[in-house]
Amino acid sequence: MSEADNPETAVVPRADLSFVGLEAADSSSVLSAFAARALEVGAVHPSYKAALLARELAYPTGLPTVIPVAIPHADVEHAIESGLGIAMLATPVAFGEMGGADSTVAAQVAVLILVTEPHAQTEMLTQLIAVFQLDGWYEKLSTAKTPEVLAATFAELLASTS
Repeated sequence: MSEADNPETAVVPRADLSFVGLEAADSSSVLSAFAARALEVGAVHPSYKAALLARELAYPTGLPTVIPVAIPHADVEHAIESGLGIAMLATPVAFGEMGGADSTVAAQVAVLILVTEPHAQTEMLTQLIAVFQLDGWYEKLSTAKTPEVLAATFAELLASTS
């Protein structure tokens, strides 16, 4: 089995970690939904939720791209399997801006990064930023009506950047 085929190390979009039309009042609600789903499917340790919330507070992940996004993640020791969770949010949710003191962005999409190898996080952040610079990426994701289609569409977008 190659690394790309191994669910423990492959950083690929996963339907079982994704949401279409996620209703969330705030960023903590988005992170809690991701953490609960990841724990439910066995992708993270029970420590993951607290680590994810603490990391977002200390190092916000909102990006002020044309369509604002958030890229939450926690340290690798809390993950069992790698993958990406994609949440198309029902309404924009305020996330702290990455490197932006006290400013926020109204994220319309959140992409959870789960990695088991430290180097993979930086590589994935670079790939995600490339996706968010593609013309029409949000429109393509917006057509997805199921987590399966959302994950498959996101995988196509990732492939188009490499």
